[in-house]
Amino acid sequence: MCGRFVQLPLRFPGDLPAPALADELANLTPRYNLAPTQRAAVVLDADDQLAVRRLRWGLLPFWVKDLKQSYSTFNARIETVATKPAFRAAFKARRCVIPMAGYYEWRLEGKVKQPYYLTRADGHDLFAAGLWEPRHPLQDEDEAGSCTIIVTASDGAAATIHDRMPVCIPAELVEEYLRATPDDAMALMLAAPVPDLVVRPVSRRVNAARDDDPQLLDPFTPPE
Repeated sequence: MCGRFVQLPLRFPGDLPAPALADELANLTPRYNLAPTQRAAVVLDADDQLAVRRLRWGLLPFWVKDLKQSYSTFNARIETVATKPAFRAAFKARRCVIPMAGYYEWRLEGKVKQPYYLTRADGHDLFAAGLWEPRHPLQDEDEAGSCTIIVTASDGAAATIHDRMPVCIPAELVEEYLRATPDDAMALMLAAPVPDLVVRPVSRRVNAARDDDPQLLDPFTPPE
């Protein structure tokens, strides 16, 4: 799963194919502890043009009756994303990517769940595969819709912390993923290389979604 992540101004604007879009991503508001139900910047295809939108994290299909249902749809498993009722319509027609500087995951150590920060070793951003839905009638009028992150079995360094991780789309394939047929999008995700990640323990302040500051990324030595 991916339950918290960091979203910062894009550090390598050349990572995305559209220069104007890269400029917009280079001016994102820093978020150091983005949590489900909060708004995240996503890249999507709007009328054959790449765009950035700020969407509620937690997918809201048109048929849900309660905003609280988005707590159970902030992640979509790659194994069932094409068939599960909550996700299958969006997977066919409304894919997105969620840029992130890194994400947090927790590992049980003794009786304590210790948070870790996972980020690319080369300093570039991750582009997590996702889905989006237009604004649900239950959302505020100033909201543009909702989104979810697609997750897969962990590999590499991520597997030492948790058994699931975001599906990461190579920057040069972002546009192809957004516009592909469902079958081709699935094939692209399954073939996507696992990024080289580095992992470090961070402060347990991450556990509180209200804490959102750069110090959350500082290395932390857990007590013995």
